[in-house]
Amino acid sequence: MSGPCVTIGIPIYNAEDMIAECLECLLNQTYRNIRIVISDNASTDGTQAIVERYAAVDNRITYLRRPENVGPVRNFRGLVDAAQTPLFLWRAHDDLSSADYVERLVAAFDRTPNALLAVPTVMTYRSDRPVTIARPRELQGSQLRQIADLLYNSPASWFYGLWRTDALRGILDYVNRAYPDPWGSDHLVMYPVFIRRAVAMAPEAQFSQRIVWKEANRSMRIVPAMHLVRLRRAYWKACLHDIDEAGFSGVEKLALKGITFFYVGKRVARIGKITRVAFRQVLALFRRKN
Repeated sequence: MSGPCVTIGIPIYNAEDMIAECLECLLNQTYRNIRIVISDNASTDGTQAIVERYAAVDNRITYLRRPENVGPVRNFRGLVDAAQTPLFLWRAHDDLSSADYVERLVAAFDRTPNALLAVPTVMTYRSDRPVTIARPRELQGSQLRQIADLLYNSPASWFYGLWRTDALRGILDYVNRAYPDPWGSDHLVMYPVFIRRAVAMAPEAQFSQRIVWKEANRSMRIVPAMHLVRLRRAYWKACLHDIDEAGFSGVEKLALKGITFFYVGKRVARIGKITRVAFRQVLALFRRKN
């Protein structure tokens, strides 16, 4: 199939449970002009052997292994830096998509040449709740209403849509400096795209996100209140930077700041939640001392 080459970056760590299924999904895409680059963050299981077996029979796969674990942010970013194609998308090793996923997203860019991100229909699977479906829809209403719709109703998995590589690099250059934390960073990367409404809708493309809870995730639930305050402050500052860069007029800028204030609470932590966390932590400290 003709068309621009697409790099699919897969950041992995101990992915032997699902990486084979992930690669089968990607290698069978109807859009054939793809490069699959895998960045292994120093896995300690059988991931390397599985990936090397696939790479030996399909030269579209490139396997990169880090000598030590550098954390998720650097591992995600390194894949973008390594991309040499005009279009890029990330893929988590435990997610799947329809066979025409890449084809549909590329076609969405053709329909919307000014877009920086093409987004699919997202189906989220979790063991503890029913499947949820989020379909992209054409934007309606005023400019601010469209922006609010994108900010408040976008699933985090749109981060795994199709990006224009150069635009994504520019966004990451700032976000990685201003907010070097994985919590909520997927939405922050999409924020400058959303306020510019530079999104191509591809509802026919289907993305299946599988939320797999691992014991290692449990530590992420224990976050000090002051850390949440720092994250919220950094997130807000980064959003204000993007608003200034987008060139909104005085009234529009003021309204967008109001929309964004509540958006930051939704994506990082609401003030009420921070207060409750602080209260519980002070109470726990008091009980330990008594």
